[in-house]
Amino acid sequence: MRTSIRIKTRAPWALYWGPGPLPSGATAHGTVTRADGAVGALLRLSSGLYVQANAGAIRSLPQREVEVGLAASVVGRQGGYTTSPARAAASRKNGLLGGRPKLRQPE
Repeated sequence: MRTSIRIKTRAPWALYWGPGPLPSGATAHGTVTRADGAVGALLRLSSGLYVQANAGAIRSLPQREVEVGLAASVVGRQGGYTTSPARAAASRKNGLLGGRPKLRQPE
C-alpha cells in the first residue's frame, strides 16, 4: 500500500509548530510530509487523533496512513545493516581466503 504521507519520528517538529505550547493533552511525534510537499509537526491530540500542525494551525490526517507510517518508522529504525556472529565469522573466513568468492566462468 502506497501512502500519501511520510513520517519522520526523529525530525525537529518544533520548527513547524513554533514557540507556543502544544494543545492540552497533545503529544508531538515528529514531522509529517503530505504528497503535495506540505510539511508540519505530527501531533496526537488528547482524543487520539493524529493531525498536522503548522504555527498553531491544525489539519486532519488520514488516520490509517499515519498508523502505517509510524509502524514503518519504527521498523526502519530497527532495520539496517547489522552484524550477527555468523555474518562476522563468514566475513573473517572470506577475508582469509582473499575476499569474496569469484564466480566461475563457464569453460
